[in-house]
Amino acid sequence: MRRALLLAGLAAAALSQAGCVERLLAIQSDPPGAAAYLDGEKVGTTPCEVPYTWYGTRLLVLELRGFNLVRHEVVLNPPWWQIIPIDFITDVIVPMTLIDRMAVSYTLEQAPVSPEEVHAVLERAEELRKKASSPPPKE
Repeated sequence: MRRALLLAGLAAAALSQAGCVERLLAIQSDPPGAAAYLDGEKVGTTPCEVPYTWYGTRLLVLELRGFNLVRHEVVLNPPWWQIIPIDFITDVIVPMTLIDRMAVSYTLEQAPVSPEEVHAVLERAEELRKKASSPPPKE
């Protein structure tokens, strides 16, 4: 009886040292530097890697000033070794960390400039040109 308890304790200790699965979503954009939002929560600036726990469909939004907003549903499918009942072996028994890394990449398109924005920039340029051509104030 004592020996069986000792073996059960050793088996539990061995299983507690087993590996796990690290799930990462790598997000890249061209140009880099876009703010990345996953399901409405800011997760970083591209390029970045985001850890996640659950598989499924996620809403990814990339935002960079001067470029069109990117909204895309990313489908995070489990690899074959994460499908029930095989996942028990990889999550509990295998004594190492497995990495499930999915990468997505997007090319951002430059946003069109509205006529109002062009007009405002030209007015500001004319103001600065007038200031630059006027004589400096006397001291």
